[in-house]
Amino acid sequence: MKVCAGIVLYNPDVERLKRNINAIKPQVDLLVFVDNASGNVDEVENSFLGDRYVWIKNEENLGISGALNQLIEYADKNGYEWILTLDQDSICGENFVEKLLAVAVEDSKTAMVGPLIIDRGIADRGTFDAGLSSENPLPDSEDVKLIITSGALTNVEAVLDVGGFNNWLFIDEVDREICLRLLRKGYRLVRVNTIELNHEYGLKTVTRRVLWKKTVYRNYTPFRVYYQNRNLVYMMRKYGREYTPRLFYRWVRLFFAFFVKFINEPDRIPRLKAFSKGIKDGFAVDIKEV
Repeated sequence: MKVCAGIVLYNPDVERLKRNINAIKPQVDLLVFVDNASGNVDEVENSFLGDRYVWIKNEENLGISGALNQLIEYADKNGYEWILTLDQDSICGENFVEKLLAVAVEDSKTAMVGPLIIDRGIADRGTFDAGLSSENPLPDSEDVKLIITSGALTNVEAVLDVGGFNNWLFIDEVDREICLRLLRKGYRLVRVNTIELNHEYGLKTVTRRVLWKKTVYRNYTPFRVYYQNRNLVYMMRKYGREYTPRLFYRWVRLFFAFFVKFINEPDRIPRLKAFSKGIKDGFAVDIKEV
């Protein structure tokens, strides 16, 4: 079965990207790069030339969602049933694709299979959506409600069946939104807990004490703050408790985030403006049209 890998690029660190490529290249038939108008695109492209590399270069940044749709469309047109999507700084282990594919083909309704994501920025063994402890061991694999796109082996036909990724979201909540649509249509999302992928954000974490509790978070740029809050409001409006069972708590937490993340930080005025505009635009958008 043909499998390609797709990587979305935006001003990548070339040396780390080389480690990424060296790890995944032996495991797939083809690597497809979608560059979102990187400033160093020529340097990056010159580092990866050959018949097993395909380049799609955008003149402007189409966001994660737009680039992922380009990857899905390329895979479909060129006969690839499955595509492994990776962030530019994610590094896979040996037999990564083989192990995911073995689980993927067990059920024709499986849309995505992903590894256990280890977020090195928060804790040595912390994960995005699962706790790890000897008292709470995880099964070898399990159905989940979210597979993040970095390290996900994705069924091309299934994603096209639900209309592809939501281009309006641009960057944040892209993973969760398509997972919800896949689940609505009866597809399965499977996480293989015996496979790990170290995933590290480009931003370092900050620990601050707020009232009686220590809070760990990242200082995002105003650009990112805008999309985070705009898309969060959109998701809560459109999907409600499908998106988060504790919906009221999430609304309260959203507005409490202003105090936690912005009042005590430098450059608080640009962040406040981005936060406010994101909330406003999230309420203004017609959720039936987007």
